[in-house]
Amino acid sequence: MQFLQKRCVTNPTIPMNSTTLTQNCTSEDQLERIRRGQELRFRWRDDWPVLEQAILKAGREAIARNAETATAASEK
Repeated sequence: MQFLQKRCVTNPTIPMNSTTLTQNCTSEDQLERIRRGQELRFRWRDDWPVLEQAILKAGREAIARNAETATAASEK
């Protein structure tokens, strides 16, 4: 198991930046794919539930922001 953990994550001490991962997220389906991919990499970590919540929160904010800009652009 130790070997697999080292292969999956090159440097586990670097904090994951959920904002960067989800900044262009436009749908819940896309957010779920991002979450699932990160889960496969980081679920062995003790802090995975916290990381998962941060990804979901940042993703939902990005979806709302992108929907808002799309609405504003279509109104012009």
